[in-house]
Amino acid sequence: MVTTHLAYVLLFLVTAVLLFHLRQGGRSAPAKLTTAHRPHPNPVLGNTVEFIRNRRRFFDWYTDLLRASPSGAIEAWGPFGAGHAVTTACPAAVEHLLRGNFGNYVRGASFRAAMSELIGDGLFAADGRLWSVQRKVASYAFSSRALRRFSDDVLAVHLRGGLLPFLDAAAASGEAVDLQDALRRFAFDSICHVAFGVESSTLIETAREDSGRHEALFAAFDAAVEISFRRALAPFTLVRKLTGLVNVGSSRRLREAIGVIDDYAMSVVESKEAACRDRDSEDVDPDLLSRFMAAMDEEDGGELGAMFPTPEGKRRLLRDVVVSFVLAGKDTTSSALTWLFWLLAANPRCERRVRDEVSRSPDGDGGGDAKGMHTHYLHAAITEAMRLYPPVPFNGRVAVGDDVLPGGAAVRAGWFANYSAYAMGRMERLWGEGCLEFSPERWLRDGGEFVAVDAARYPVFHAGPRACLGKEMAYVQMKTVAAAVLRRFSVEVAAPAPAMESPPAYEMTATMKMKGGLWVRLRKRE
Repeated sequence: MVTTHLAYVLLFLVTAVLLFHLRQGGRSAPAKLTTAHRPHPNPVLGNTVEFIRNRRRFFDWYTDLLRASPSGAIEAWGPFGAGHAVTTACPAAVEHLLRGNFGNYVRGASFRAAMSELIGDGLFAADGRLWSVQRKVASYAFSSRALRRFSDDVLAVHLRGGLLPFLDAAAASGEAVDLQDALRRFAFDSICHVAFGVESSTLIETAREDSGRHEALFAAFDAAVEISFRRALAPFTLVRKLTGLVNVGSSRRLREAIGVIDDYAMSVVESKEAACRDRDSEDVDPDLLSRFMAAMDEEDGGELGAMFPTPEGKRRLLRDVVVSFVLAGKDTTSSALTWLFWLLAANPRCERRVRDEVSRSPDGDGGGDAKGMHTHYLHAAITEAMRLYPPVPFNGRVAVGDDVLPGGAAVRAGWFANYSAYAMGRMERLWGEGCLEFSPERWLRDGGEFVAVDAARYPVFHAGPRACLGKEMAYVQMKTVAAAVLRRFSVEVAAPAPAMESPPAYEMTATMKMKGGLWVRLRKRE
């Protein structure tokens, strides 16, 4: 293990030296223009050594650093000034990044390079006009009408035909089951149904061939997201190019995973193309993928079609749309629900309050409109779970021009400007002395009504022009699933016994997945 770490450090440093000498004029480290806290600064290595030491607890490491910063912001950089980043946990700074000076902060070339093989030109990697045109097209798929269809039809199909029968069988057997995996499969089936019109059940599959194909697909998504996320944190393009040229290591793993993902995504695109040719052109409720196809096939060319004028280019963007929205829908809501069930198990008082509330609400086992359920406490519990374990714990942009954040931290053009929703949820200055406690009551008025806070203080769904389009749909899904499961089952977390003082480990990836899954035993309620 020590040898492996040493080799990692040496490779890291060799790459940095080469990059340093390739820069024009051998440029030196930037001058000290920032008032952000600089933990563990090394004049040559920057924060590289500390990053390597803490790479398996990155989110908690940054939380510790941000807590220690008087301004709630820290500055870090790689060898010889490479990869400068200012990271904040200050709501005023988040407001500035995501709303106040939105135009100055973009995804940037480094992020796109790290994620290009996975999501290409999709919405979540795009900037500028390509981003705004895609967002406009996508926004129609999250209308009130689409939300009703999702709630009344899609959730009902996959609850009755997938999740609940699967959990019924687990309860009957008495064996432990990985609830996180079950929730991920449910979320995958739901997003593919509502966004692309693909109806499948990866929870209850009768064909061994289908089961094997989906297992390979999930493994490919996991590998591709992990590798791409690590590249985004440390985008050293020379190492990436070298390993890519010789097709070894993570580059080979990523290439193989992308091959599996491409096969799936293109099969979805081809199926949708065939369906669009065969069906009535006056289809009244097109899904997200159909809308993108229509936007690129407008008779006047359309702006999106003009950006991708060839059939190959159009198909490639449609592939990126499929992959982007699978990623957005598969691991986010399932992650939030996984941590919710663990937190409720660790806080029986809260679990009883949720169960009492959903038992008084209309039966939601078949789906139903979760907005109509009287579930303020459940809504608060889900929100509180995401405060402590946000589905996307760390997010960032790149500065187009020089800027100064509220609080005085300067950001130079080309620097990363990050914010940590994970750290913000653990800040005493934002949430009081009980910030590490699970307390849904903090979101409720005296009368029991849920009260939200500003997105800059709680950026779980981001804020500003890039705020999450699927926020309302995500809440409907999470509330419906949680109510159906808790109304029907007693959920007992397998050893070790859940305790707030010793939470499970998380995976070091783009979403807050519980490491090793959440193994539970289910008992059917009378």
